[in-house]
Amino acid sequence: MRKKIITAGFVLAATGAAIAQGNAPFDPPPANSTSPASALDDMPSRTISNGIISAKVYVPGKFGFYRATRFDHAGMITHLTYKGHDYGRYWFAKTSPNVRNFTYDSDGVVAHNNNVAAGPVEEFGENGFEAAGRGGRFLKIGVGILQRDNDTYNRFHTYPILNEGRRTTRATQNSIRFTQDVSGDPSGYGYSHSKTVTMVPGKPQMTIEVRLKNTGSKPIDTTVYNHHFTTLSPGNEAIELVAPFNLVNARPMPADAIRIEGPRMTYLRAMTGQEQIASDLTGWGGSASDNDFRITNTKTGFGVRLRADLPIARLLWWSIPSTLSLEPYMAIKLAPGEEKRWTHTLDYYGPGDN
Repeated sequence: MRKKIITAGFVLAATGAAIAQGNAPFDPPPANSTSPASALDDMPSRTISNGIISAKVYVPGKFGFYRATRFDHAGMITHLTYKGHDYGRYWFAKTSPNVRNFTYDSDGVVAHNNNVAAGPVEEFGENGFEAAGRGGRFLKIGVGILQRDNDTYNRFHTYPILNEGRRTTRATQNSIRFTQDVSGDPSGYGYSHSKTVTMVPGKPQMTIEVRLKNTGSKPIDTTVYNHHFTTLSPGNEAIELVAPFNLVNARPMPADAIRIEGPRMTYLRAMTGQEQIASDLTGWGGSASDNDFRITNTKTGFGVRLRADLPIARLLWWSIPSTLSLEPYMAIKLAPGEEKRWTHTLDYYGPGDN
């Protein structure tokens, strides 16, 4: 009997190799190309805590947790723990440079090095890729200046890094601040970027404050979103998303797994195997007040409120059995000399909390 895989509501029959949305066939990688996810625990990091919540935050660098070109190198966050629940477990069992995006082997998910990320973590869109031409220079905030070495921009591809700029890291007991300054690049792009992760004293709350200034001669026109990689329950069983507006899924979602009623989206069963459920969600308006969501495991009571103080430009939901992620994209447009600030606020709750 052939195995079936559900991807954003589309059922794809698999004959040996399964295909999921945005992914190459799920062929297992060569065994000698993989490393266990646990090896990442030894990368340079700081643990920050306010005595209520704690997290392991990784420090960027030559031997850092993340060295590819999709996500911001600064502030990869894992093992964020509240009341004994770990919201930031690795969503992959292994890593390998020999897969596209991610795949599976007998131990579970195998992620490509470009996607070996933990959340919350930001990803910015590219700037100047088309104008750069083959071999030219383009901008990826949080990474630096990259070299275009293919015809079409692909976030799953790892580009050569030409200019990482200058980075600094400063940590206290309950916070850590990262800065990156890229200047004087022949591309004309430049920026000053700072990110401060803080465990707010006296409550189960984490803030991520970001400041971005355009220090180059070219405008910055991009988007940014936080890829949360949240772990709440095996297979996302009993997960519920609540928005401040009526949710509409832009693509069909499997009726036996997902129910959407007004502002609420509910998982009716656990995901299994190599299932992937994803869709753009619409219904939001132009106010930052719409960028405010609660995701809860209704069986255990553990959950998180996710909000940011910029309006939504696009909203994506993505999940596989080992993780889920709400991705509210926000538009960032900066003329030379301009700057913008925004804050992500994450409130954690669990059994016994009001």
